[in-house]
Amino acid sequence: MSFDPTPTSALARRLHGLRTRQWPRHRVTQRVLADALGGLSTSTISSYENGSIVPPDERLHDYATFFATPRSFTEGGPGLLPEDGLSEAERVQRKELYEELLSLRGTDGTEQQVGSASGAARRTWRFPDRVPVRVICGDLPEKDRSPLAHPSSLNYTELRSFADLDALVELFGHLRMENPHSDVRYRRSGNLERLVADDISGHLVLLGADWNEATEWVVLRQDLPVSQVRDPAVGDGLVFEVTEGGKEQRFLPVVSQRLGLVEDVGLIYRMPNPHNTAYSLTIVSGVYSRGVLGAVRCLTDARLRDRNEAYLANRFGDAPEFGVLVRVPVLGGSAVTPDLTNPGIRLREWPPST
Repeated sequence: MSFDPTPTSALARRLHGLRTRQWPRHRVTQRVLADALGGLSTSTISSYENGSIVPPDERLHDYATFFATPRSFTEGGPGLLPEDGLSEAERVQRKELYEELLSLRGTDGTEQQVGSASGAARRTWRFPDRVPVRVICGDLPEKDRSPLAHPSSLNYTELRSFADLDALVELFGHLRMENPHSDVRYRRSGNLERLVADDISGHLVLLGADWNEATEWVVLRQDLPVSQVRDPAVGDGLVFEVTEGGKEQRFLPVVSQRLGLVEDVGLIYRMPNPHNTAYSLTIVSGVYSRGVLGAVRCLTDARLRDRNEAYLANRFGDAPEFGVLVRVPVLGGSAVTPDLTNPGIRLREWPPST
């Protein structure tokens, strides 16, 4: 097969060639490569190879790491070797391949599909500065706690006292994967005096609002375009309220008498950390727990995260502050990951489009 140097297909053809011809002794299917690159979907790999999605910088770096050495297959692989597991020659090979892929992406003229004006893609949960990351959750009310959440129990389990536990487990695992060299930990808000200064001065994530005193403390001190308030139409939970042009609008979940909760509302809001503006603060919230989980999974779900990250990059570029309020469908009791490219899923965005 001859190589078609058409600029619009150069990167896609090179990625396909790496997978099919770089290591003839190894059968690298799209499924094998998707798993090796961190649990992507085969549709994502297919989209990279047909040119419908352009990989961000970090994904091209992963490609270069994987195809820099056949040891990606032989030492616990297929998978990415750790940084300290690469030889000097392999690092040189990776650097050359990475620069080649970046160059091909540039000749494709497709940088704007994946990132800011400079072509850099947004990877929301990767913090390359290796600064500590803290996820702060709310405390379940005493009446809602399992007996195992009390230290007096012989089977005491502290996590049973955390609110939004599904979202915490999902996000914490993803943060650890994206930041293997960073100090990533989770905390309960409880009384705010439990938190030390070091917990709030790095990259900070506030998970949920209703039982999270830390979220309430931050929101009260910031002039945000969206807030969460009590509403008589909703029992438990705080609904989202947006004020525009002097008018208030509330976004409520949808509850069916027969099916129960069928749609929640979720929020992702990123801004500079007011306690150290060199780093970030991200609020991930919902009316109920499935709204929180759906908002988290926007950028952790292996089937949709690259697509959603590409949308955020194209929509907001490298803006230090942005927000998206979304519908979170609930099917059979489970949160369905929102697809940000679907206009019907997005309720509000900040800054608003001009």
